[in-house]
Parts: sequence; structure tokens; C-alpha cells
Amino acid sequence: MCTTGALRLSDGSYLMFKNKDFGRDCFEDRLVISAEVFGVEGISTWDRPDSSADEFSGFSLGANRYGLLCSDSNVRGEPPEGTNYDLLTKIALVEGRDVKSAIDAVERAVQKRPYWCANLLMVDDEMVAGLDVRGNEIAVECHSDRLTRTNHHLRFGSTPADQDTTTSRPRLLSSADRLAKAECLEDILSLQSSHDQGNTGICSHSAYPTVYSYLLHRQPDEIRLLVSQGQPCRIVKRHDLRLPLGDHWSPRGEAELRDGYPSEAAVSAGT
Repeated sequence: MCTTGALRLSDGSYLMFKNKDFGRDCFEDRLVISAEVFGVEGISTWDRPDSSADEFSGFSLGANRYGLLCSDSNVRGEPPEGTNYDLLTKIALVEGRDVKSAIDAVERAVQKRPYWCANLLMVDDEMVAGLDVRGNEIAVECHSDRLTRTNHHLRFGSTPADQDTTTSRPRLLSSADRLAKAECLEDILSLQSSHDQGNTGICSHSAYPTVYSYLLHRQPDEIRLLVSQGQPCRIVKRHDLRLPLGDHWSPRGEAELRDGYPSEAAVSAGT
């Protein structure tokens, strides 16, 4: 279970945030890093209590050299013949240059084969978009400056088969209320650490605890990632890292990102 959102700021920069809630108390992220794209690898076995059969594919969150930011959140693992929706986030970032072209890329992908039900969020320097994904269909909602999603569909509607029928709606209400008032990066960090509904708040201490919180910040000359491992209300350190995309790319830049990232798996993947 995850809470995602995006916000375009008055200074022309923009943000993408995500709290990753998981089926176990701790998790070690794996990264994909190149001059073209940065991605936190997706995992289709997020709800299993152990890591023995973990299956990674696609991106759960990422950015590309053009400044497009994208993330996703689970709704339910159907249709049974569907493919992991994290692949759509990767497709959006690999094939898209902006929100519009990323939506087109996702549309082409779902026409070719079905994907599990999910929500995708995208933001660039002009708009924010939310995509309901269901099998071979997508439904798109666009806004000028802010949008948030949790773990049920808004355009297609929720169903009793959704994997979170308890916390998704209150988290969405909390995130939407806080996001409506947000004006700066610090407001989003506060949102990510919030407990408006107790243990089922944005910072989750429920059966699906928050294991990572991310904030991507697109600025005029770079994209920075603020990332912490564990529940954000308890973090000792928030890591502030520059993504080595485009003209910032170098092997040293990749090594510095991996070394600074709070995950043993992220470091070992680069060696």
C-alpha cells in the first residue's frame, strides 16, 4: 500500500512524493541508474512476509533526463493474466519526454497486453496527471498543479476486491487535504510523516508499515531525491542526493548516489 502525490510550486520547480508501505517491517531498495533514467525497482511480491521469492520488475518511482517524474501505487492484482504495473512506470519514463508523451506510451502498452490494476502519477513543468490502470484500459485525470493517489481507483471506482479497502480512502482524504494547503517542500515532508488517522495515516504503522519515503524535487538545473528508510516520523537521517541524469551523468555520480542511498542492495548493485 502506498500514498503518492505531486505538486508544482510557485517558483517553477515541482515535486513527486511517495510513501512505500510494505508487507514486512523492512526492505532494501534496488536501483536502476543511467544518464537517461533513474528508477527504484518495482516488486510484485510486496505483500509477502519474507523475501525468499521476491520478483522485481519495472519502476515503482523514478525520473528521467527531461524532468518527467512518475510513481505508482497498487490497487489489486487482477486480471490474473495481467502484468506488473511497475513496468508501466518504467515505460512512461523510458519512452516519455513529458506527461503527454508518457500517457501516450502507457496507452500503447496497455493496448498490447493487460496490466494489474494500479494508479500512476506523473508531473512535468506544465501539468500533473493521474492514471487509473485496469487491464487493457486507462482513465486519465489532469490538473495544473497538484494531485494525490492511494490504493483505489477514482475514475473506474473501488471494489471489494481491492487489496486495501480499509486505509486507502482515509489516507486519500488526509493527503488531499494536506496537499491542497501545501506551498513548499517542507509541507510535503510534513504530509509524509503525518498520522491524521492514527496508525492508518500517511506514515503507516499498520499491518503494511511504511518502509521508505521519497521526495523527488525537479529544480531548474537538477533533480534531487530526499529519501529515508523506515517510517518517516521516526527517521534519524533523510538522505539528500542528486540524480546523475543528462549532463550530470558520470560513473562517479552513480557511485555517489548508490553510496549515499539508504539500502545495502542499492550499493551492492553498483559493484
